[in-house]
Amino acid sequence: MRLAMPSGSEEPQRDPALKRKAWLAVFLVSALFWVMVALLAWKYWG
Repeated sequence: MRLAMPSGSEEPQRDPALKRKAWLAVFLVSALFWVMVALLAWKYWG
């Protein structure tokens, strides 16, 4: 019987380029969020 979640030693190989793109997307979304927060704070208190 095969488990749905593989163990640590049996992890499938992931594409490093896809992993890099995923981290870049996370970084960009986070940066965009904080820029919007800063602009709203500036507009509110400015």
